[in-house]
Amino acid sequence: MHVNYAFLLDFARRHAPQGQTLDYGCGSGEVVRAGLAANLDIYGCETFYEGGHGSRSGADDLLKTQRVVEMQESIIPFADQSFDCVVSNMVFEHVENIDLALSEVHRVLKPGGVFLCLFPSIEVLREGHCGVPLAHRFSRSRFGYYWLLAFRILGFGYFTAGKTRREWAANFQHWLNCYCFYRPEQIIFESFARHGLEATGIEKEYIGFRGLLLFTPWLLRRAATMVLLSSR
Repeated sequence: MHVNYAFLLDFARRHAPQGQTLDYGCGSGEVVRAGLAANLDIYGCETFYEGGHGSRSGADDLLKTQRVVEMQESIIPFADQSFDCVVSNMVFEHVENIDLALSEVHRVLKPGGVFLCLFPSIEVLREGHCGVPLAHRFSRSRFGYYWLLAFRILGFGYFTAGKTRREWAANFQHWLNCYCFYRPEQIIFESFARHGLEATGIEKEYIGFRGLLLFTPWLLRRAATMVLLSSR
């Protein structure tokens, strides 16, 4: 299991051991499956968008039992105040309408419920999906293609099999433009506060969980991700 998933489940076990947890943007449902195996009352929701890594077929068993449900137009298909805990891993950089998404998270949280999410801001130095430094800063310009191509020539890049360097650069530029919406940290914190989800960075807790002794919260945010905790 990916260490981020383990961190989310550990958080849910500590904060909602007898309550209900929602994995927002659950992909194929790996966190939901692991949570159920650990006797958590956990559900997942996902849009199954075209550019996502979580396939609908991969979550078919959980969809049939309604442990995973499909979101339409970012609406979480659960009643108000359904969950004690909402968790999310590397999802909100793919959310175009962050205000709608956060208002929905607030709506389904019970009073006193908690929301833990990991995702990068635009200040992150390496674009984590393609593995190229600063690619997300230039993806919407013509220069972005050449930036990706140059780093691919230097040996950088993920998911390179079966593609020429030029094909890879063009494909990833298109994917970043269509499916990634990186925002400045200040805008992110303001968005959370606007929807009653005042966020606090808990990178120190994540660093301790992973044993990343040489990392500081600032360095983690620049290298990989923010780790935000908020409550309703």
